[in-house]
Amino acid sequence: MLQQNIAVLSLPRTLKYNLIMNWIVPVRRLLGTLLLALLLSNCSGLFESEAERQQRLAQHFEQGMRLFEQKAYTGAVESFRQVPPESALYNRSLAMIRRVPYQRGRDFYEEQRYADASRQFRAVPVAAAEYDSAQNYLREIEMIRIEQQYRESRGDRRRELLSQLVQKSRENSDAKRLDELLERGRKEMMGSMPAEQRDWLAWFRKTMEGETSRTVRQQMLEEMMQNFEQFAAEPTTRAAAIELVANLKLSLQ
Repeated sequence: MLQQNIAVLSLPRTLKYNLIMNWIVPVRRLLGTLLLALLLSNCSGLFESEAERQQRLAQHFEQGMRLFEQKAYTGAVESFRQVPPESALYNRSLAMIRRVPYQRGRDFYEEQRYADASRQFRAVPVAAAEYDSAQNYLREIEMIRIEQQYRESRGDRRRELLSQLVQKSRENSDAKRLDELLERGRKEMMGSMPAEQRDWLAWFRKTMEGETSRTVRQQMLEEMMQNFEQFAAEPTTRAAAIELVANLKLSLQ
């Protein structure tokens, strides 16, 4: 190679110039062609008609919808994000992006993967149309969590968890579930030994103190009166039963 370079340098100036130009010109032409092709590929969108542009954006949106229905949420979000703010499809695309955490949460909820569902429901933005529904799911998941602990508990811990369920039902204005929980407590009380019944009677006294529904308190009093003789005949439960009945009657005056 060194010998070739020396040979070229030793040639007459005109011949050297011709040899160099014969090498440079094709290279410059090749570079120019490549540069032009690159510019054309990058700027192809500049020559896109408005109709073609709208069709392309519609295809992105439709692809996002297909992926969303197939539960391929990551790909769906990527497709929806291809729709720019100035497009008529932008608001719909944004709504679908905001819907993704909610839909993921529902999928996890149906699979009973409640921890994963909670994380997704908490990620639903306030501006999303599904926000209120996501909050309802979160409250339901919290009830399920407490229920699971309740089923595995005993004694005072069991009553404490039942109190939490009662409070959640009140917060959710779920009168039907509240009735079911109170009935559950009554059944457990009636099926217990006297010492445990005494603790349940104390639990009901405290629970009724926080009850704002006159109907619920009236129903509790009626059921207590049906079993009052049984509680009064047992020294262990007599005082607690009398105190509960007295408190209920006083609250109904």
